[in-house]
Order: sequence, then structure tokens, then C-alpha cells
Amino acid sequence: MLILKDMRMDWVQTWVTTVTEHAPLSEKFLDGVRYLSVFLGALVLALFLTPLCRELVRKLGMLDQPDSRRIHQTPIPRGGGLAVFFAFQAVLWLTVFLTEAPISPAFSYTFQTAFLVGSSVLLLIGFIDDKWGMRAIIKLLGQILVASFLFFMGVRIGGILVEFPIWLDYIITVLWIVGAINAFNLIDGLDGLASGLAMIASIGIAGSLFFTGQSSSAIPYLALSGACLGFLRYNFHPATVFLGDTGSMFLGLCMAVLPLESGSRKELLPAIVVPLLAMGVPLFDTLLAIWRRTVRALLQKSAVGQQIEKRFRVMQPDKEHLHHRVLQKTMNQRNAALVLYGISALLVVVALLGVLFKKQGPGIFLLTFIIAVVVIVRHLVRVELWDTGRLLSNQHVAIRKGLITPLFVLFDLAALTGASILAYWTIYLVLPRDVVLTRLPVFVGSVFLLLVLSKTYLRVWSRTSFSDFSYLIGAIFMGALVGSAFSWLFYGREQIIRFVIVFTGLATVPILGVRLLGETLHGAMALIKRRNILTKENTERILVYGAGTRFRNYLRSREAQLISDESVIVGIIDDHLEFAGRVIYNYEVLGNIHEIPNICATMKVSRLVLTCNLPRERQETLLRFARESHVKVYLWSCQEQELQS
Repeated sequence: MLILKDMRMDWVQTWVTTVTEHAPLSEKFLDGVRYLSVFLGALVLALFLTPLCRELVRKLGMLDQPDSRRIHQTPIPRGGGLAVFFAFQAVLWLTVFLTEAPISPAFSYTFQTAFLVGSSVLLLIGFIDDKWGMRAIIKLLGQILVASFLFFMGVRIGGILVEFPIWLDYIITVLWIVGAINAFNLIDGLDGLASGLAMIASIGIAGSLFFTGQSSSAIPYLALSGACLGFLRYNFHPATVFLGDTGSMFLGLCMAVLPLESGSRKELLPAIVVPLLAMGVPLFDTLLAIWRRTVRALLQKSAVGQQIEKRFRVMQPDKEHLHHRVLQKTMNQRNAALVLYGISALLVVVALLGVLFKKQGPGIFLLTFIIAVVVIVRHLVRVELWDTGRLLSNQHVAIRKGLITPLFVLFDLAALTGASILAYWTIYLVLPRDVVLTRLPVFVGSVFLLLVLSKTYLRVWSRTSFSDFSYLIGAIFMGALVGSAFSWLFYGREQIIRFVIVFTGLATVPILGVRLLGETLHGAMALIKRRNILTKENTERILVYGAGTRFRNYLRSREAQLISDESVIVGIIDDHLEFAGRVIYNYEVLGNIHEIPNICATMKVSRLVLTCNLPRERQETLLRFARESHVKVYLWSCQEQELQS
């Protein structure tokens, strides 16, 4: 027995020595087991709790009834987000109990307790809404209350970017939290969409934390992704239970708050940029919804003679969300969800690439932004851009009645201030307070003064020529030179020329762009309207001869006369060789006079409008071709004529 005891002691001593020698390897192994246990624990717990919660909410009568806005056809229990909440919280608190230590240095006992309290209050608000319903404004106030509580418990954005004054930090933090909560609440319109997007976002943020050496901070995201995956087993199409506001708002709260505590304050990418991209789909959908509903509310006000409606229109639901549009394309909930999963996963990959390649990170994000803009313009202009264009062109809206100049002034001042701050930060990589209070106002004031002296705010930018924009650019450049002269005189000349160049470029783009916005929207609206009309039957198709200035006047005449949707211009005919195949005022030059029969037959033209002076011989040729094509010919002219008194 003594021999066996000695052999056992020798084995234990040998094992302890081996573990001690390879401590880093064993610690990594134990950490790996810990992370896997958290994910699997939340997954199993959600798989077990979801059917129980489903039956509970069913007995409580919390059923999502089908209606004109809903996609499902049968009543389905809602409020299943209770399972995600309890699985997430139980695993985290069990981890703390077993390890006898906080989740991570950032995820302290105090924060975990505060998050439990705040999320429980939000869960209660969602549960009440799922059970009895709640006015949108009351629900919004409840969300603000929860966000305010977490802010005063230390959850703040200030310090990740720059140190904000306490009041500004409060506003930004509350807007961020409430925005994320409503983003997931709005996107929860397809089977498995919100829970799937939250799972993908959680995995992405956890991956970024692993890559930056903050693996312990990834534990809450592993728990959340496991809980979402377990719930997704019952929530994916065909769903047997919905998250409801109970679960969707909780997921939004997690996505907003956890990055502010788990991310390193020194690491901007994992703390802010990665969560933004990971939540790209719901956040973008929320911004579109606010834009779309606000514009439509303003359109309705202008249509009823400036009467302000009492209803809070921005919070009213509609069927124009991203998932509704994708569903119209795919005609299948499963495929629509997979498409949006793919978009979200792509954004997560971009975020992770930005973390891995820090030096190339800005370039990666810029490329993503450009691609996103192309997708937006390509697929979304038929709704948001069309309504916005209608609003801006509406003669009854207040923005067309004297407010346009003050808005230009405010925008220019903001653009100049932002350009000066960005230019200084780009060159010097710092932004001291004395610079903001002394040097930057010199540049902003100088440029603004030159803009006023060059009569920028007296010009009607919807009726401008090249010289107007030349004066604008010249005023910005001359103002920058004047500002640089003062700065050189009082503060020194270090890199002042470089600053002037960067500042001028950064200021010109937004100031010039906002003045081109009206014409851009006008052209886009005309293009969209033309495509829509061309799809209708019995539409009169017009071919215009002449691509000169009179053609533009003809277009403006049609707009002024509010031409109905029963006619549309299909293209232009012009005999100038340099116009062949070109696009003029958003209309393509289809050919010359000799191609009229072929064009009329191909485009199904029923009317030919002449907007230029033709010699007698060409007029006869034109009429002959028109008779052969069975097309009526009209002459449009705007000539000077003496009026007799």
C-alpha cells in the first residue's frame, strides 16, 4: 500500500510539474473550454427554454394575428424572446458563480448587475406590449428611461472617440442605445431574421475581440450567439414562435450596450466600427424607415394645406422595410432571410478584415461604403428617393417659401467647420482645444465672408450656369487664402499651404454637392417616372427631334403643365454627329432623321415633336418618314411675340 501511495504521489507531482512548465498552453486550453462551454450552455438552455416559453405565451393569449402588414397566415405565439433573455443571463451569471470572478475586467460585477436591471425593465416593457399593446410614444419613453439608467451606471460612448461634455455624451449615448433597440425591433419582420442577424453580429464582434487580444470580453457575445442559435431552431421559417418586442428590443440593447463595455477604449475598430458594420442591416433599415416616413408625413401635410397632424407618423409601421423588398424579389421567407444573412455576414467579414489589416482598414471601409451607395441607388430609389424628390419639388412645402437660403447658410457653416477640423486632424493628427477656439474660426469666418460677398446666397441654384459654380469654388479658395494669411501672420506658417489645399477640397465637395442635389434628385425622379410609365399599357410614346436648348425648355414646359402619366418621351433624334449615342438631359440620342422609321417601329412611337428650326427640305423628309410610320408630327416653339396694347 505504501508503494502504491508513493507511486500516486510521484504521478501527481509529475503532472503538476508538467502543467506548471506548460502553463500558457494549459491556460489557453482551459480558456477554450470556457468559451465553448458558454456558447454550448446558452445554446442548450435556449433549446430547452424556447418550447416552454412558447407554450407559456400561447396560454397567456400572446398570439401574433395575421393582418395586411403581416407576412404569416396563421396566429403564432410571440414573446419567445424570454427564452433568449433567460438563456443569456443564466449562462453569464453561472459563469461568474463557477469562476468566482467577473466575466472580464470591463464586464465587471457592477456593470453586469446594471445590465441585468436595465434589460429586465426593457423586457417587461416588451412583454406588456406583446400582451396588451402599448402606444409607440410610451414605448419610446421606456426605452429612453432604460438608456438613461445605463448611462448613469457608466455606459457611455464618450472616451471611445473623444471626451464629450456630460450633456452631449448623454444625448449621443441615449440616441445610440434607443436607435439600436428600434433597429432590431423594426427588422423583426421575417421568420428568424432578427435572431439570425443578432447571432451573426455577435459572432463578428466576438471574432474582432479575439483578434485584438481581448478574448475574455468575447464571452457575452458567445452567450448571446448561442442563445440566438438555440432560439433560431424554432424561429426559422416556418416559425412556431416569434421574438416579439420582448426579444427584439433585448437583442438591440445587447448590440448597443455590450460593445461600449467589452471593447477597448484604445481600439476604435472593435469598439465602434465593428458593431456598426455588424448591425449594418437593421441600422440601415431603421434610417430608411425614419427618412421614408418623415418625408411621407411632410408630403401629406403639404397636401392638406399645411395642417399639422397629431399622430406620431415616424413610429407608424409600413411594408417598405428591407425584408419586405427582398421578400418581393425572392417570394420566399426562407430565401429572403438567407439573402439578408449573407449581406450581414459580408459586412462582418469586412469589419474583421479592417481589424486584421489596421493600416488598410480605412480603405476597406471606403470600398464597402462605395459598394453600399451603388446598391442603395440601384435598388432603393424607387421609394425613398422618389418621395424625397416629390417633397423638394412640392410648391406648398415651407422649404420652398423662404427657408432655402437660411438652410444653405447653416449647412455651409457646418460644412466649413467640419472641413477645417478634418483638415487639421488629417495633417497634424491632433486637435488641441486652442486650435478649435482660435485658428479654425479664422478659416470658417473668412470663407463664409467671401461666400456672402460673391452673392452666393442671392443665386437661384436651380437656375444656374457654369459661371455660378465657378464663383462658388473661387470664393471658397479665396476665403481659404485669406484665412491662411491671418493664420500665417498670427500663428506661424507651419504646413499652412498644405492645410489650405486639404481644407479647400474638403469644403468644396459638400457645399457644391448640396447645391447640385436638387438637379440630381430632379433627374433621378424623371428617370424613375419614365421607367414606371413605360411599363404601363396604352402609354403615348413621344420621340423628340432636336437636342438643343429648346428641348430643355420643352421639358420644363411639360413639367409646368403637369403632364399626366399617359405620355412619356422615349428619346431624341438629332442630326449632329457629335450627339450620336450621347445622353442629353437624361434622354438618349437614338439616331438622326433617316433612322426615324426604324426607331418609331422599335420604340412604338405615336408622336414626333419638333423642337428645332428645320429647312423646308428637311421638314418634307421628316413628314414623309412620319407618314410612313403612322406617327403624328407636332411643332413646339417658344418665340418672342409683340403684344398689342
